[in-house]
Amino acid sequence: MTQEKQIAWDLYHSYENFKEKSLTNRRFKHSDIVPLIEQLKNNKIFKVDKVGKSVEGRDIYLISLGSGKTKVFLWSQMHGDEPTATAALFDIFKFFSDESAFPEFKNFLLSNLSIYFIPMVNPDGAEQFQRRNIVEIDLNRDVLSQQTQEAKILKEVFDSLKADFGFNLHDQGRDYSAGNSINPASISFLAPSPDYEKSLTPPREKAMKLIGNLVNILNEFIPGHIAKYSDDYEPRAFGDNFTKWGTATILLESGGWRGDREKQFLRKVNYIALLFALNSIASGSYANTDLSVYESIPQNEKFMMDLILRNLIIKRFENDYVVDLGINYDEANINGAKDFYLKAEIKDVGDLSVFAGYQEFDLSGYTVEPGKTKTEAYHSLEELEKINPTELYSEGYTNVILRNNNFQSDYSHHPFNIILDKKFIPGSEIKPEESPNFIIKKNNEVKFVVVNGFLIDIKNIESWNGNSIVFGK
Repeated sequence: MTQEKQIAWDLYHSYENFKEKSLTNRRFKHSDIVPLIEQLKNNKIFKVDKVGKSVEGRDIYLISLGSGKTKVFLWSQMHGDEPTATAALFDIFKFFSDESAFPEFKNFLLSNLSIYFIPMVNPDGAEQFQRRNIVEIDLNRDVLSQQTQEAKILKEVFDSLKADFGFNLHDQGRDYSAGNSINPASISFLAPSPDYEKSLTPPREKAMKLIGNLVNILNEFIPGHIAKYSDDYEPRAFGDNFTKWGTATILLESGGWRGDREKQFLRKVNYIALLFALNSIASGSYANTDLSVYESIPQNEKFMMDLILRNLIIKRFENDYVVDLGINYDEANINGAKDFYLKAEIKDVGDLSVFAGYQEFDLSGYTVEPGKTKTEAYHSLEELEKINPTELYSEGYTNVILRNNNFQSDYSHHPFNIILDKKFIPGSEIKPEESPNFIIKKNNEVKFVVVNGFLIDIKNIESWNGNSIVFGK
């Protein structure tokens, strides 16, 4: 094992010692990170500066450490709902705060590099857990117009630093795949183009080599799950312009990983990738990486779905067809965007053999039909609690009607949907964009049910851990 790989594996195995335990999911807010930033002021290796305020008046911080001649600038969460790297940066701060661990490694980095971080460029967007800032402008399309406070701050810091390397840290959708494969694009890279001609300038070449070096290392941990964005020039984006203005800029996007909707494993991968990248820059080892490594990274494609039910028999106009059903979940914010519930939609119906699911089930020999709504109304939550789901499903129902003005929620943890108004009964057709609520049978006996896109084995209903939808609220 090379020395570089050993460093990466040492970081991997020791990660839990440095993970910032107060950040437990993706929906932390500015108020959650401010105390952590304040704590850094007590450690002499950190310099903490307020570099401006967001539209709603939240402080934006620049955190720096190191005294080396090579400048590295990392910024995260330009998009408020893309926090994976932000959490990883606080893990990195904790790593550097621990004087006893990795002393030679840290001294090497800090003596060769000056490192600068803005860990949450868009705190107002993070408050709402939305992509854009509070005036609904995409910060990453505002480098030229400079309409937003946050974009102005980022540009001013960039101009003041004139960094040698920049890391533009984002999250991407779970639907991206690593090329035409069954693997989610868990980490995607790009060395942005500086112009429409996609010129290979010295800064861009450095970025490509560094990405190639990172790919070689990350293949130790997530082989087959790394992809690359299209390098089409976007003149309004920060990364493209920072490359044009002389900084070797690396776009890093955290995508999906099976069984990790909260991206805690990908947070760890970010932590390893960024610390390793700093080491590669400090040592100059990235320069030895051939450009062919970058060029060979598969393109980001969109071949992932949350759930695929394969080989179901569906009746159409008295004929039987064998189809795959693809289902995706959207997150709906609740509790001031501190939490969410899932709202499912049928993405596609038919031959989905080129797609892969985060979850897949082969239901060959099973028939599927739309779930129905029971017309007999219930009037209280107590009545809902008494419903026997198995009996409900055996009659073909996935939805019930509730006549209770006090019920205010948008979702429920009952294994059936709740309808408050007959005018809002969900569509019963099995077609794209409809709500996925199905009865699945074999030999005319109900075996499985899908409620709001969650597959339920009726022999194991108690294992239900999804959420249903309240219609007509």
